Amino acid sequence: MTILRSTGLTFAVGFSMALALWRGGQAYGQSVPAPVSEGLARLDRAICLQQWEQAIGVTSELMATANISPAYRQELLSFRRQLQTWSIQPTPPSTQASCDRTLPLFLTLAEPAAPEPQPLDWNRALATLRNPRPIIQLDNEFEPTDTIIPLELMVSSPDALTNFASPMDTRDGFTVVGGSLDRNQQVYSVLARFGDRVSLEANVTRGDLSSTLQVFMFDQSGRLLTQQGNAASQVYMQDIVISKTDVYFVAVSPQGTTPILDSQGQLIDWQTTGGNNRFDYTLTLTGVTPYQALLP
Repeated sequence: MTILRSTGLTFAVGFSMALALWRGGQAYGQSVPAPVSEGLARLDRAICLQQWEQAIGVTSELMATANISPAYRQELLSFRRQLQTWSIQPTPPSTQASCDRTLPLFLTLAEPAAPEPQPLDWNRALATLRNPRPIIQLDNEFEPTDTIIPLELMVSSPDALTNFASPMDTRDGFTVVGGSLDRNQQVYSVLARFGDRVSLEANVTRGDLSSTLQVFMFDQSGRLLTQQGNAASQVYMQDIVISKTDVYFVAVSPQGTTPILDSQGQLIDWQTTGGNNRFDYTLTLTGVTPYQALLP
């Protein structure tokens, strides 16, 4: 672990990074001028992603910021030299502390409303006292897959995905789903964590075994991340590295059904050309963090 300390600034890569200003010892993000605060946030993100040249550039911008003390500018100069060293050494330092701040591993949801108080069931209590045998009541409060992914996480996702999406149950870190395709696409939604390495496998299982499968993966905004389908009845997509903890969409379609994208690569709609034979398929997803670990 590399640690640089002095009166004005402390850097500890791999454990924590405390940036103190030249006046009063205020901590990172407290009473910091906007240009400095924004620069420190960009510096944190660049360090998290180990983009050393960008981090060096941000540090230089901070050094040129008006109204910073000479001591603080000297601290930034020392840290810039350290960044230059990290940029060329074969084993970079751990940057998890910066990642925890800039690319969090867990999703943030609104606090659920407090449950309404339930009236006391005196009749049931009296019946229990009079009857030595336990009263058995079936529990119908199971969790359907439709509620796995909170709707608030998909409010800004395109209708061309959310209108067709079925949540994937990844409580074990993997799942296998299946269905039938003719002309239309089938869309699945899945939660994934920053750093997950996702793999997908799709296979034609029944019907016209010469049918062609296509698999597409989109992020929460509908931007196409990757696709596969080279006139084959089997599709493999391995080690898709997740760059942000969020909702993602996986679409399976027959040949001839393809996404329509705008100039930014985001999904607008689907188009189908030609006819297709009906067939059944399975889709296997592995490498994700169990969804219940990502939700509060």
